Amino acid sequence: MSEENVPVLVVGGGIVGLSAAVFLRAHGVPVMVAERHPGPSMLAKARVLSPRTMEVYRGHGLEKPVRDAPPSVFLHATDAVRAATLSGPEDHRDRRPPGESVAGISPCPPALIEQSTVEPLVRARAVELGAEVRFHTEVGEVRQDADGVTATLTDRGSGRRTTVRARYLVAADGHRSPIRQALGIATRGSRPAQVVNIAFEADLSAALRDRPVGLAYLSHPVPGTLLARLDAADRWVLMVPYHPERGESPLDFTASRCLDAVRAAVGEADLPVRLLPAVPGGERAVHTWELASWVAEEYRRDRILLVGDAVHVMPPSGGLGANTGVQDAHNLAWKLAAVLDGRADEALLDTYEAERRPVAELTCALSTRLHEKRAGGGAGDVAARVHRIALGTGYRYPPAPVRRPLVGELPYSTGDSDALDVRAAEDALTPGLPGLPGLPGSRAPHVPVERAGRPCSTLDLYGLAFTLVLGPAVADAEAEAAAEEAPASLPGLVVLRVGSDLTDPTDGWPRAHGVTRGGAVLVRPDGFLLWRATTWGPSSAGELRDAVDGLLRRPLSPAGR
Repeated sequence: MSEENVPVLVVGGGIVGLSAAVFLRAHGVPVMVAERHPGPSMLAKARVLSPRTMEVYRGHGLEKPVRDAPPSVFLHATDAVRAATLSGPEDHRDRRPPGESVAGISPCPPALIEQSTVEPLVRARAVELGAEVRFHTEVGEVRQDADGVTATLTDRGSGRRTTVRARYLVAADGHRSPIRQALGIATRGSRPAQVVNIAFEADLSAALRDRPVGLAYLSHPVPGTLLARLDAADRWVLMVPYHPERGESPLDFTASRCLDAVRAAVGEADLPVRLLPAVPGGERAVHTWELASWVAEEYRRDRILLVGDAVHVMPPSGGLGANTGVQDAHNLAWKLAAVLDGRADEALLDTYEAERRPVAELTCALSTRLHEKRAGGGAGDVAARVHRIALGTGYRYPPAPVRRPLVGELPYSTGDSDALDVRAAEDALTPGLPGLPGLPGSRAPHVPVERAGRPCSTLDLYGLAFTLVLGPAVADAEAEAAAEEAPASLPGLVVLRVGSDLTDPTDGWPRAHGVTRGGAVLVRPDGFLLWRATTWGPSSAGELRDAVDGLLRRPLSPAGR
């Protein structure tokens, strides 16, 4: 057995794990990704990348490849129906509304694209940046000590075993997360349904009757069945609930039973059907998952950090799960880089959970209500209470993060419109409509500016380092002093001045950031505001230094809510 060393080992090569590799490599952190499957799954997952996810990808060279890729089949399959069978009469139909304009909020509209299309693009970018990506590689025993993590990797093709020693391990290993389970980390929420996915090819034109249906909520072959388009007009996935408590198992879904289930759902007993493998190159006919809404009670256990579905699972309605996971990885990557190169105390990693778990709680609540509405549960009012774009651009991280217990039980579906109370999560996040006026802890506002004569967004100014932006009325001497008095804990600090380093044609920068023309803001590498001065003054440099040291050097208090 050979032994290898790497600063960060990422377990899981889905969209979140691969994104984590891209973000870490952008910060110069060597990283290895291990994924047990031979390739990406073709099954329906995320179909929409949110404006915030596209902003993050824009900063890492991925926006153009995503925009240039083929769009999702849902671009024209705009309708969701509820019926007994696809060919039968409809009980209800929803049409996806036109996408909300993000003009003035973000430079990046959402992208309607299949996750199975995005993952190879992210993988290619990770490899281009120098990440070592190993598919068809099983991660076995994982042990950690005071100095790092040791994991056993097995190449599932050759059987070759390797021991990998890492300073930190990022677990992006999905909703079942063997790593989370081995650590004994509990989850809070509800798991009402286990589901098998049956991928197939068939001509459903007769049942569709020229309707642009992308998703169908059906009562056949069993109540709770979902039928969704895959990646082509004749490729679909049938999602059928099963009940382990009744002795049912995925093994019960033989090829014959899968064919019967598809024909029952469509409502055509003699429909020609070709079953597809769950993973290209694999042998399994079905893939299992849980229709659930839960959040893990811990995001970090010493040197192991969990991201994506390993720490939160939500219904697919709204396509919010993958977006939340990508933003988890973005929040974590710069912090790992700062700790690894000695710029930050290890306690900085605790802010990952303090900042991201409330986002997951609120997102789970919204996804749950959206699913209830579409499935006919009569709920869904949370969609009116929480602006969906605000889930990526309008919330605010706590200025002084603390460790705290989960808020509420996050029940999945009770039929009671008051059973899922998101007010506590809303209070924890201080969410609002996009464009919080430059409050520390919020995403930095988007303002159209020009740099070197080229138009760009203020969001394009941030990325790999802390960035101090000074208003146009800050005096030359004060600007020079600001750069000279930068905290020692911020090597590579970027200092920009509106009016000299960049042009603000609309004079919108002060208003968007809640400062005067003589003000200043400090932006973290992930594009969130750490500190601001309404007007730069004699005490500003010291306040800035205190804010930085408070984030990078101060252990979190154990206080709860």
